[in-house]
Amino acid sequence: MSQRLFHNGSIKRNISLGEQFSTYGTTFQYQFFGSTKICTIVPQNLQSVFSNDFGSWGIAPLRQFFFGPFIGKGIMTADGPFWAHSRALLKPTFSRAQISDLSAYSIHVDNLLAVLSEHDALDVDLKPYFEKLALDSSTEFLFGHSTGSLTPSPALDAQAFLKAYNYGQAGIGKRMQLPQWNFLTRDTRFWSSCSIARAFVEGCVMQASAAEKNLSDKQPAKLVLAHQLAAQTKDHKDIVNQLLNVFLPAHDATAVALTNIFFHLSRHPRVYAALRREIGALGPSSTWTFERLKACKYLQAVINETFRLNPSIGQMNRIALRDTMLPVGGGRNGAAPVFVKKGTVLTTSFYALHRLSGLWGQDSGVWRPERWLSDEGDRLIKVEHDFSAFRRWTQGLYRYAAGSHGSWVCCGKGG
Repeated sequence: MSQRLFHNGSIKRNISLGEQFSTYGTTFQYQFFGSTKICTIVPQNLQSVFSNDFGSWGIAPLRQFFFGPFIGKGIMTADGPFWAHSRALLKPTFSRAQISDLSAYSIHVDNLLAVLSEHDALDVDLKPYFEKLALDSSTEFLFGHSTGSLTPSPALDAQAFLKAYNYGQAGIGKRMQLPQWNFLTRDTRFWSSCSIARAFVEGCVMQASAAEKNLSDKQPAKLVLAHQLAAQTKDHKDIVNQLLNVFLPAHDATAVALTNIFFHLSRHPRVYAALRREIGALGPSSTWTFERLKACKYLQAVINETFRLNPSIGQMNRIALRDTMLPVGGGRNGAAPVFVKKGTVLTTSFYALHRLSGLWGQDSGVWRPERWLSDEGDRLIKVEHDFSAFRRWTQGLYRYAAGSHGSWVCCGKGG
């Protein structure tokens, strides 16, 4: 597979990143408004950025200005010691023991099924309903206060928060388009939305702190991230920032994943039937547990294959915090290291990585869950061990990057 590093000053912005990798190779470099950009989907380079040379790469210079007014300083916007502090606060709540209780989620699924049962039409657009499911479950888990969008009487304050949050998120996108010109605009609604969203979360934190004081060691409580953080720190501003940092990626990811899974299932009746048989063998849903669902090989294969073709995060940027090197991508054959100067922005496309035929076979663009199963279908293939062709590149772990890897691995990516 061609790998070469070269300079291209006239690269067209309207060409998708995937098409650029197909045209220019799996590592290339270009200039944009006087700054250097490197794009790569070579797994050795991703392993270096996400793990081996983690300290040389960061996100704060890329995000703090754009995200700061809205979500503050947290795991999505910080580097170094404060990033480590944020991760240490959040990680315990996302342990398997903490998230394996399905009862808190089931009430929202029941609400979803009740709403869907009211439809007479054979064809139903599931996307908006999955978005509401994700919102209701994530707001309850994070803030202890669900939006209730699938219920007959949604919470008004939560709905106001959601409206403000959505506008604030759109405002972040606008701030990122032409950062050099942000000083010329003043979107008063953006700043008002930031205040409304933060005030809602701050109220949830105050309630969580009060609940924490009154909670005895023996009293059971539903898992709420705001309560967990309140037990670890008394800094309310820090808790608000951490919650908003988590909500930013979390509330969309579940809805996107469910939408993509059912998009593929609706087009592959054979897979749908096989999945129903596996799930049906578990018995009544009241007996389901995290461990039993995790042991469903075909279900896991469906999930993995969907994240492969349709990753929730299509691409990711990092900036070099100091002069460093990428292991490969330079020279005539792409095998030489690449010098990376401090301040260089690196972009990788998980969408393109997951569709490389050299890594996934000639049917890399086909949704086929069976690629994740052994020939006998009785076990789930471990991506880091069982793909011999990939050993020419690096550990197989870095050819599949759903949820990222290494130190930046998603807190919610359970074992």
